[in-house]
Amino acid sequence: MTTLITDLNSAQKSIYSKSNIGRAYPDFDDTDIAGIHLSDSDVIVVRTDGSEQTYEKHLVAGAYLDFTCRLKDYFSYLGPNYRGPSIWRNNGYVLFKGWHYMNKLGYLSEPAKMQRAWADRFMRIQNKEELITLLESDQTSIGHLVAPDGFIVSDSSRDSYGAEDVNEDQVHMHPYCSCGSFKKQLNDLNEFQAEIPGYQPWCIHLTWIKKYRQFLAKRSEVRSQERGQSAQQAVAWWYAPPEGKENEGRFLLLYTKHGYMSPLKAWYIYKPEEIFNQYDAWNLFDNMLDNGFVPFPGTALPQLKQAF
Repeated sequence: MTTLITDLNSAQKSIYSKSNIGRAYPDFDDTDIAGIHLSDSDVIVVRTDGSEQTYEKHLVAGAYLDFTCRLKDYFSYLGPNYRGPSIWRNNGYVLFKGWHYMNKLGYLSEPAKMQRAWADRFMRIQNKEELITLLESDQTSIGHLVAPDGFIVSDSSRDSYGAEDVNEDQVHMHPYCSCGSFKKQLNDLNEFQAEIPGYQPWCIHLTWIKKYRQFLAKRSEVRSQERGQSAQQAVAWWYAPPEGKENEGRFLLLYTKHGYMSPLKAWYIYKPEEIFNQYDAWNLFDNMLDNGFVPFPGTALPQLKQAF
Protein backbone atom coordinates (compact mmCIF):
# COMPACT_ATOMS: atom_id res chain seq x y z
CA MET A 1 0.00 0.00 0.00
CA THR A 2 1.43 3.35 -1.04
CA THR A 3 1.71 5.94 1.72
CA LEU A 4 0.41 9.38 0.76
CA ILE A 5 2.82 12.12 1.88
CA THR A 6 1.48 15.67 1.97
CA ASP A 7 2.88 19.08 2.81
CA LEU A 8 1.57 20.50 6.07
CA ASN A 9 -0.66 23.55 6.07
CA SER A 10 -0.64 26.11 8.89
CA ALA A 11 -3.12 24.25 11.09
CA GLN A 12 -1.39 20.91 10.59
CA LYS A 13 1.94 22.45 11.57
CA SER A 14 0.36 23.62 14.83
CA ILE A 15 -1.34 20.31 15.58
CA TYR A 16 1.32 17.82 14.47
CA SER A 17 4.36 19.65 15.83
CA LYS A 18 7.24 17.78 17.43
CA SER A 19 6.15 19.21 20.79
CA ASN A 20 2.69 17.65 20.48
CA ILE A 21 4.12 14.35 19.27
CA GLY A 22 6.23 14.39 22.44
CA ARG A 23 3.18 15.10 24.58
CA ALA A 24 1.35 12.14 23.01
CA TYR A 25 4.41 9.88 23.11
CA PRO A 26 6.61 10.67 26.14
CA ASP A 27 9.51 8.58 24.78
CA PHE A 28 9.61 10.52 21.50
CA ASP A 29 13.08 11.73 20.47
CA ASP A 30 12.71 15.27 19.14
CA THR A 31 16.26 15.53 17.79
CA ASP A 32 17.66 14.76 14.31
CA ILE A 33 14.34 15.46 12.56
CA ALA A 34 14.53 16.18 8.82
CA GLY A 35 10.78 16.59 8.32
CA ILE A 36 7.27 15.77 9.49
CA HIS A 37 4.64 14.54 7.04
CA LEU A 38 1.17 13.03 7.16
CA SER A 39 -0.63 10.00 5.81
CA ASP A 40 -4.34 9.32 6.23
CA SER A 41 -3.95 8.06 9.78
CA ASP A 42 -0.35 8.69 10.84
CA VAL A 43 2.19 11.38 11.48
CA ILE A 44 5.43 10.41 9.76
CA VAL A 45 8.70 11.66 11.23
CA VAL A 46 11.66 11.52 8.86
CA ARG A 47 15.09 11.42 10.51
CA THR A 48 18.28 12.91 9.11
CA ASP A 49 19.62 9.39 8.49
CA GLY A 50 16.65 8.63 6.23
CA SER A 51 14.74 6.43 8.69
CA GLU A 52 11.06 7.00 9.46
CA GLN A 53 8.78 6.54 12.48
CA THR A 54 4.99 6.71 12.47
CA TYR A 55 2.68 8.02 15.20
CA GLU A 56 -1.10 7.94 15.31
CA LYS A 57 -2.63 11.23 14.20
CA HIS A 58 -5.60 11.12 16.56
CA LEU A 59 -3.33 10.75 19.60
CA VAL A 60 -1.19 13.71 18.55
CA ALA A 61 -4.30 15.79 17.82
CA GLY A 62 -5.63 14.89 21.27
CA ALA A 63 -2.38 16.07 22.84
CA TYR A 64 -2.70 19.34 20.92
CA LEU A 65 -6.24 19.88 22.26
CA ASP A 66 -5.21 19.05 25.83
CA PHE A 67 -2.31 21.48 25.67
CA THR A 68 -4.26 24.28 23.97
CA CYS A 69 -7.10 24.01 26.50
CA ARG A 70 -4.98 23.36 29.60
CA LEU A 71 -5.78 25.09 32.89
CA LYS A 72 -3.08 27.40 34.23
CA ASP A 73 -2.66 27.94 37.96
CA TYR A 74 -4.99 30.23 39.91
CA PHE A 75 -2.55 33.15 40.08
CA SER A 76 -1.61 33.13 36.38
CA TYR A 77 -4.25 35.68 35.39
CA LEU A 78 -5.03 37.69 38.49
CA GLY A 79 -4.46 41.43 38.53
CA PRO A 80 -3.40 43.72 41.40
CA ASN A 81 -4.65 42.67 44.86
CA TYR A 82 -5.88 39.30 43.53
CA ARG A 83 -8.23 41.09 41.16
CA GLY A 84 -10.13 38.97 38.68
CA PRO A 85 -11.10 39.93 35.11
CA SER A 86 -12.04 43.60 34.72
CA ILE A 87 -15.27 44.29 32.85
CA TRP A 88 -14.99 46.32 29.67
CA ARG A 89 -18.11 46.60 27.50
CA ASN A 90 -20.37 44.50 25.24
CA ASN A 91 -19.74 41.39 27.35
CA GLY A 92 -15.97 41.72 27.08
CA TYR A 93 -13.42 41.59 29.90
CA VAL A 94 -9.77 42.42 30.41
CA LEU A 95 -7.93 39.35 31.67
CA PHE A 96 -4.74 40.41 33.44
CA LYS A 97 -1.43 38.62 33.15
CA GLY A 98 -0.30 37.54 36.61
CA TRP A 99 2.79 39.77 36.78
CA HIS A 100 2.29 40.47 40.49
CA TYR A 101 2.57 36.76 41.33
CA MET A 102 5.31 35.47 39.02
CA ASN A 103 8.03 36.18 41.57
CA LYS A 104 8.63 38.02 44.80
CA LEU A 105 9.44 41.30 43.04
CA GLY A 106 6.85 40.94 40.29
CA TYR A 107 4.85 43.87 41.60
CA LEU A 108 7.81 46.14 40.75
CA SER A 109 7.85 45.15 37.07
CA GLU A 110 6.75 47.72 34.48
CA PRO A 111 3.75 45.61 33.31
CA ALA A 112 2.55 45.31 36.93
CA LYS A 113 2.78 49.08 37.29
CA MET A 114 0.78 49.50 34.07
CA GLN A 115 -1.88 47.16 35.42
CA ARG A 116 -2.27 49.21 38.58
CA ALA A 117 -2.48 52.41 36.54
CA TRP A 118 -5.15 51.10 34.17
CA ALA A 119 -7.15 48.64 36.32
CA ASP A 120 -10.16 50.98 36.68
CA ARG A 121 -9.81 52.91 33.43
CA PHE A 122 -10.44 50.42 30.62
CA MET A 123 -14.01 51.66 30.14
CA ARG A 124 -12.59 54.93 28.86
CA ILE A 125 -11.44 53.14 25.70
CA GLN A 126 -14.35 52.44 23.37
CA ASN A 127 -12.59 50.95 20.36
CA LYS A 128 -11.76 47.25 20.54
CA GLU A 129 -8.52 47.42 18.56
CA GLU A 130 -7.26 50.40 20.55
CA LEU A 131 -7.85 48.47 23.76
CA ILE A 132 -6.06 45.38 22.42
CA THR A 133 -3.08 47.52 21.42
CA LEU A 134 -2.91 48.94 24.94
CA LEU A 135 -3.19 45.50 26.55
CA GLU A 136 -0.76 43.59 24.37
CA SER A 137 1.96 45.99 23.23
CA ASP A 138 5.53 45.14 24.20
CA GLN A 139 5.63 48.26 26.35
CA THR A 140 2.54 47.41 28.42
CA SER A 141 1.83 43.64 28.34
CA ILE A 142 -1.17 44.13 30.63
CA GLY A 143 -3.21 41.15 29.48
CA HIS A 144 -5.83 40.14 26.91
CA LEU A 145 -9.35 41.08 25.87
CA VAL A 146 -11.65 38.09 26.34
CA ALA A 147 -15.34 37.48 25.75
CA PRO A 148 -16.06 33.99 27.14
CA ASP A 149 -19.71 34.18 26.05
CA GLY A 150 -19.02 36.13 22.88
CA PHE A 151 -19.39 39.86 22.32
CA ILE A 152 -22.83 41.38 22.28
CA VAL A 153 -22.64 44.24 19.81
CA SER A 154 -25.52 46.69 19.53
CA ASP A 155 -26.18 49.05 16.64
CA SER A 156 -24.85 51.97 18.70
CA SER A 157 -21.44 50.32 19.16
CA ARG A 158 -20.74 49.32 15.54
CA ASP A 159 -18.04 51.95 15.15
CA SER A 160 -16.09 50.39 18.03
CA TYR A 161 -15.82 47.06 16.22
CA GLY A 162 -15.66 47.53 12.48
CA ALA A 163 -17.91 46.23 9.73
CA GLU A 164 -16.20 42.86 9.54
CA ASP A 165 -17.41 41.99 13.07
CA VAL A 166 -21.03 43.12 12.72
CA ASN A 167 -23.65 42.07 10.19
CA GLU A 168 -26.85 42.40 12.27
CA ASP A 169 -28.28 45.02 14.61
CA GLN A 170 -27.26 42.78 17.51
CA VAL A 171 -24.78 39.94 17.19
CA HIS A 172 -23.89 37.27 19.76
CA MET A 173 -20.53 35.95 18.61
CA HIS A 174 -18.60 32.88 19.67
CA PRO A 175 -16.10 32.99 22.56
CA TYR A 176 -13.19 35.27 21.79
CA CYS A 177 -9.68 36.04 23.03
CA SER A 178 -7.23 38.57 21.65
CA CYS A 179 -4.20 36.33 22.24
CA GLY A 180 -2.08 35.17 19.31
CA SER A 181 -3.01 31.50 19.70
CA PHE A 182 -6.73 32.18 19.46
CA LYS A 183 -6.36 34.54 16.50
CA LYS A 184 -4.27 31.98 14.61
CA GLN A 185 -6.94 29.33 15.13
CA LEU A 186 -9.65 31.77 14.04
CA ASN A 187 -7.77 32.77 10.89
CA ASP A 188 -7.11 29.14 9.92
CA LEU A 189 -10.41 27.73 11.20
CA ASN A 190 -11.29 25.82 8.03
CA GLU A 191 -7.94 24.04 8.12
CA PHE A 192 -8.33 23.17 11.83
CA GLN A 193 -11.85 21.83 11.26
CA ALA A 194 -10.60 19.68 8.39
CA GLU A 195 -8.24 17.97 10.86
CA ILE A 196 -10.53 17.95 13.90
CA PRO A 197 -14.26 17.86 12.97
CA GLY A 198 -16.35 20.35 14.89
CA TYR A 199 -13.28 22.25 16.05
CA GLN A 200 -13.78 25.71 17.53
CA PRO A 201 -11.01 28.12 18.59
CA TRP A 202 -10.06 28.00 22.26
CA CYS A 203 -7.11 28.95 24.45
CA ILE A 204 -5.68 28.80 27.96
CA HIS A 205 -7.17 32.20 28.79
CA LEU A 206 -10.72 31.05 28.04
CA THR A 207 -10.13 27.86 30.04
CA TRP A 208 -8.90 29.88 33.01
CA ILE A 209 -11.77 32.37 33.00
CA LYS A 210 -14.29 29.54 32.67
CA LYS A 211 -12.80 27.86 35.76
CA TYR A 212 -12.64 31.18 37.64
CA ARG A 213 -16.32 31.87 36.99
CA GLN A 214 -17.23 28.38 38.18
CA PHE A 215 -15.21 29.03 41.33
CA LEU A 216 -17.00 32.33 42.01
CA ALA A 217 -20.41 30.76 41.40
CA LYS A 218 -19.68 27.84 43.74
CA ARG A 219 -18.31 30.19 46.40
CA SER A 220 -21.47 32.30 46.20
CA GLU A 221 -23.64 29.18 46.41
CA VAL A 222 -21.85 27.84 49.47
CA ARG A 223 -21.94 31.21 51.21
CA SER A 224 -25.65 31.71 50.46
CA GLN A 225 -26.39 28.48 52.32
CA GLU A 226 -25.12 30.08 55.54
CA ARG A 227 -27.61 32.01 57.64
CA GLY A 228 -27.01 35.68 56.90
CA GLN A 229 -24.04 34.64 54.72
CA SER A 230 -21.95 34.55 57.90
CA ALA A 231 -19.71 31.74 56.62
CA GLN A 232 -19.24 29.83 59.85
CA GLN A 233 -16.89 27.45 58.06
CA ALA A 234 -14.19 29.52 56.41
CA VAL A 235 -10.67 29.30 55.01
CA ALA A 236 -8.23 32.20 54.93
CA TRP A 237 -5.39 31.93 52.44
CA TRP A 238 -2.10 33.72 51.75
CA TYR A 239 0.22 33.43 48.77
CA ALA A 240 3.94 34.24 48.65
CA PRO A 241 5.29 34.26 45.04
CA PRO A 242 8.48 32.35 44.17
CA GLU A 243 11.82 33.76 45.25
CA GLY A 244 14.98 33.83 43.15
CA LYS A 245 15.08 31.04 40.56
CA GLU A 246 12.44 28.92 42.27
CA ASN A 247 9.32 27.99 40.29
CA GLU A 248 7.03 27.37 43.24
CA GLY A 249 5.50 29.90 45.59
CA ARG A 250 4.00 29.22 49.01
CA PHE A 251 0.25 28.83 49.48
CA LEU A 252 -0.81 28.85 53.14
CA LEU A 253 -4.28 28.20 54.56
CA LEU A 254 -5.97 28.64 57.92
CA TYR A 255 -9.45 27.32 58.64
CA THR A 256 -12.14 27.85 61.25
CA LYS A 257 -15.62 26.59 62.09
CA HIS A 258 -16.45 29.62 64.24
CA GLY A 259 -17.19 32.24 61.60
CA TYR A 260 -14.96 34.12 59.21
CA MET A 261 -14.75 37.11 61.56
CA SER A 262 -13.56 35.03 64.52
CA PRO A 263 -10.24 36.04 66.19
CA LEU A 264 -6.91 34.52 65.21
CA LYS A 265 -6.94 32.03 68.11
CA ALA A 266 -9.99 30.32 66.55
CA TRP A 267 -8.12 29.55 63.32
CA TYR A 268 -5.94 26.51 62.60
CA ILE A 269 -3.30 25.82 59.96
CA TYR A 270 -4.58 23.39 57.34
CA LYS A 271 -2.31 20.32 57.12
CA PRO A 272 0.73 21.97 58.74
CA GLU A 273 2.92 19.01 57.76
CA GLU A 274 2.40 19.72 54.04
CA ILE A 275 3.72 22.53 51.84
CA PHE A 276 1.34 23.87 49.18
CA ASN A 277 2.12 26.03 46.16
CA GLN A 278 0.29 27.82 43.36
CA TYR A 279 -0.32 24.57 41.49
CA ASP A 280 -2.36 23.23 44.41
CA ALA A 281 -4.70 26.22 44.63
CA TRP A 282 -7.51 25.13 42.29
CA ASN A 283 -7.82 21.67 43.87
CA LEU A 284 -7.72 23.15 47.37
CA PHE A 285 -10.45 25.64 46.50
CA ASP A 286 -12.58 22.86 45.01
CA ASN A 287 -12.11 20.67 48.08
CA MET A 288 -12.92 23.38 50.61
CA LEU A 289 -16.07 24.44 48.74
CA ASP A 290 -17.21 20.83 48.34
CA ASN A 291 -16.94 20.54 52.13
CA GLY A 292 -18.83 23.76 52.81
CA PHE A 293 -15.88 26.05 53.60
CA VAL A 294 -15.84 29.55 52.12
CA PRO A 295 -12.39 30.86 51.04
CA PHE A 296 -11.22 34.42 51.75
CA PRO A 297 -7.88 36.09 51.03
CA GLY A 298 -6.28 36.49 54.44
CA THR A 299 -5.50 40.12 53.63
CA ALA A 300 -9.26 40.79 53.37
CA LEU A 301 -9.93 39.77 56.99
CA PRO A 302 -8.88 42.59 59.36
CA GLN A 303 -8.37 40.36 62.40
CA LEU A 304 -5.94 38.18 60.37
CA LYS A 305 -4.31 40.86 58.27
CA GLN A 306 -1.12 40.94 60.30
CA ALA A 307 -0.94 37.19 60.95
CA PHE A 308 1.65 36.55 58.22
